[in-house]
Amino acid sequence: MGRVKSKDKKNKRGTLGFGSMFEAYTFLMGFALVIWALLSYFAFVFLIYSGVIYPANYAEYRINDVLEQIETSSEVTADLIPDICRYVVFSEDGTVLAGNLDENDVETARKALSYENYSDGQFYKVVPRTDEYVVLQYRLKPQYKSMWMNEHLPNPEILMTLFVFICCVGIMQIFAKRFGYRIRKKMAPMREALEQIGDRNLDFKIYYSGVREIDECLVALDDMRYALKTSLEKQWETEQEKSRQMSALAHDIKTPLTVVRGNSELLLETELSDEQKNYADYISGSALQIQNYVQTLIEVTKSQEGIEQEPVNVKVVDVLADIKRQTMGLSEVYQLQINWREDLENGEAVISAVYDHVVRAVMNIVRNASEHTPKGGVINITVTYSGGKLVFIVEDSGSGFTPEALVHGTEQFFMDDSSRTGSSHYGIGLFFAKKVAEGHGGDIVLANSKENGGAKVEISFISQ
Repeated sequence: MGRVKSKDKKNKRGTLGFGSMFEAYTFLMGFALVIWALLSYFAFVFLIYSGVIYPANYAEYRINDVLEQIETSSEVTADLIPDICRYVVFSEDGTVLAGNLDENDVETARKALSYENYSDGQFYKVVPRTDEYVVLQYRLKPQYKSMWMNEHLPNPEILMTLFVFICCVGIMQIFAKRFGYRIRKKMAPMREALEQIGDRNLDFKIYYSGVREIDECLVALDDMRYALKTSLEKQWETEQEKSRQMSALAHDIKTPLTVVRGNSELLLETELSDEQKNYADYISGSALQIQNYVQTLIEVTKSQEGIEQEPVNVKVVDVLADIKRQTMGLSEVYQLQINWREDLENGEAVISAVYDHVVRAVMNIVRNASEHTPKGGVINITVTYSGGKLVFIVEDSGSGFTPEALVHGTEQFFMDDSSRTGSSHYGIGLFFAKKVAEGHGGDIVLANSKENGGAKVEISFISQ
């Protein structure tokens, strides 16, 4: 994918910033709150005009309407009193003659006889009559038409205020969630880009959000993506070229080494003095050592290339026959005793695997055991196959693994002079075996054998 130049990216940046977004949402939220307050006010006014709620001065209007009737009637009864008022009738000496005021309010009403416009949170109107006084108790607050609502519900003003406040909090919550949702949506390109990089996919296209700050981060992220992609591609090409050169060099060296070693062996077959034989032995031994180094380079190259072959269906008995044949050949060279045991659930079982890699991985372990087992020693090889899982356990009677080798023995290039990682393989054999096992869904475990006193390696492969 081509790279978008930075100047082109800048042209794609949004002109809207977080500050502008927040200001817009704040303005819209304030506008919504004002609209709601106005709607609540008009609703309150409508309730007043519809008679559901009485206005604050409604009691005074009603008292003025019935004031003359109270003054002139022969007897004050509850029918004369407005339904939003309570009353009490006093004689001239202050005796209660009639009324529906509570006992505590009666005492307050008696004080209103002496003090004009007396109030204790509620208001009192004194209406003089012949030989008696009528004291009306009322409130200068909006009230419900229903007396039951007046007694059991908060004052209409308080109730309306609470209702408006709760609804305003709800409106702010809605706008906050909406703002958060929009921010998350604008951040989606950033999250997607980070997920792509986290998945090690550097060949993707950046999509912009339209928010200035986010797009600036995306521009920087795209620059980093392109630089990282270029660097990794260059590194990969360099490693591939280095691997090809190492492989070619290793194969080229094998030809003159074969000539040197062959001639040194021919020279040993001629009549030589003891000193000349020693020199020829040194040449042959050094040639063999160099040949081992070359083989190590080849194995390193192959292990870096990875396991690219596709698995095929092969018979388990064919794999075991090949490994057993090579193992018996090694036992002749190293003069070892091989105890081979098999436990197969089905003699015709088929496993899906990369044949050459499985054989090579097991033989690396067997070769490593052979090199570290003294002449006349014993190597036990146990093979089991069950449920699509092929397991090899190789135990020898050598020196075993050191504690450090048990932990790091399968790491590439790990070397321990007293370990089991191999004198001529330089940590490649067990490393390659581990890669093959993991590539087949299995594993490799290093331990020391309680039975033979040497090393114990268990490697498993699961049918692909």
